[in-house]
Amino acid sequence: MILAFPAWRRGFFKATGGPITEALRRGHEVWLVHRHDDKPGEAVTREELEAIWPTARIGMPIRADALLGPSLATLDGPRPDTRKAYNLDLAWETISAMRSPHMTMCWASQYQAQLWALSVNKSHLQYLCDLWMRIVDQSPIGHIVGSPMIDAFGNQVHADADARPIVVLMALKFPRDSGLWRRTWYRWIGYRALVAAIRRFCDRSGAELVIKTREKNRDPGWLARYADRVVTDAGMLWPYAAAQIVRDAALVIHFQSGAALEAAFASVPQLSIHIPHPHLAQYPGHAEVYAGSPGMQDWPGVVTGRPWQTAVEYLDSLTSLPTVDPSARAAYVDRFLGFDDCKVSHRILELVEA
Repeated sequence: MILAFPAWRRGFFKATGGPITEALRRGHEVWLVHRHDDKPGEAVTREELEAIWPTARIGMPIRADALLGPSLATLDGPRPDTRKAYNLDLAWETISAMRSPHMTMCWASQYQAQLWALSVNKSHLQYLCDLWMRIVDQSPIGHIVGSPMIDAFGNQVHADADARPIVVLMALKFPRDSGLWRRTWYRWIGYRALVAAIRRFCDRSGAELVIKTREKNRDPGWLARYADRVVTDAGMLWPYAAAQIVRDAALVIHFQSGAALEAAFASVPQLSIHIPHPHLAQYPGHAEVYAGSPGMQDWPGVVTGRPWQTAVEYLDSLTSLPTVDPSARAAYVDRFLGFDDCKVSHRILELVEA
C-alpha cells in the first residue's frame, strides 16, 4: 500500500512517528509529505527525515491508499489524492473533528470517543453533516486504538540506575494569545518563584533539574540559569524528546500539558500546575481535560494537581519524591490512553490494511 503522512511540522510526529516506523517495517511504500513551515520551532528538514527513515520517500505522491495524521480536518495546503484518511488522536485533539464518511477516527480510548460524541452533537454544522450522511446512507467510522505517542516508550535504553534522580520541568509556553497576566506578571514574578522552589527541592533531594523546552515557548532569559541541563527537540523526531526524558525521570512538573499522559504511562510521579488557559477555553472538552477532578490533570495517586497560587508552598513542603499508586495508574491509563502497551501503531496498521 501507498501510505502518506504529513511531515512538515515537528509536532506531527508524536502521532505519526510510530505508524511511519511500523508501516516501513511491514514493507509499505511510505511518503512523508514535506514542505516549508514557518511556525517557530516546528520546521522539519529533509535531512532529519532521511536520518530517521532512510527508506521513506519524501514529497507529494500523486495518489495514495491512505493519509494518516493528527488533526487532518484542519491541515491547510495541498494533500495527496487518497481513498481513505485516518485521523490519529493523541488524547483529545480529535474531539472537535467533524463526522465524515471519508474519515476514520482513531480514538485513544473509549472515554475520548464519548467526549467526541458529546462535543460534535452540540454543533449545528455537524447536524447538517449527519443529515447528509443519513440521506446518502453512509455512516461515520471510528475505532479505539490507543494513543500513538505511547509507542515511543517501547524499546528505550534507560539511564544509569546509579545516576542522580532527575526532576523534569516542562517549560511553560507564552504564546501571544495566552493572556496579559501570563505574559507579564506570571512570566517575570510568579513563574520565577515557582522555578526557584523547584530548584530548592532538587537541592534538598540531591536531584538534577532538567528543563525541557522548545523554541516556540518564548522562555524568559532567566529560566536556563536554574537548570542543570536544558533539553530541546533538536534532532529528536522519533522517539520524541519528551518521551525519552520522562522515561528516566523521578518527578515530572508541567502546566496541564500532555506530559500528564506520558508520565502516567511511564509510572513517573508528577505535579500538574493549574494556570488560566484563556486561549484554549473555546475548545470542546476543555473543562473535562483541564478542570475535571478526578481528571486528566488531577488524578489522586497519579497526577497531583495544584493551582499556581499554592504550587510553591506544595514544593517547599515536599520532603521526598512522590510515588505512583499502581491501581490508580491502571484506571487513569484505561480512561485516557485506552491500552497499557506500546502496540498502538500495530493496531493502526492492522486497521489500515483490513
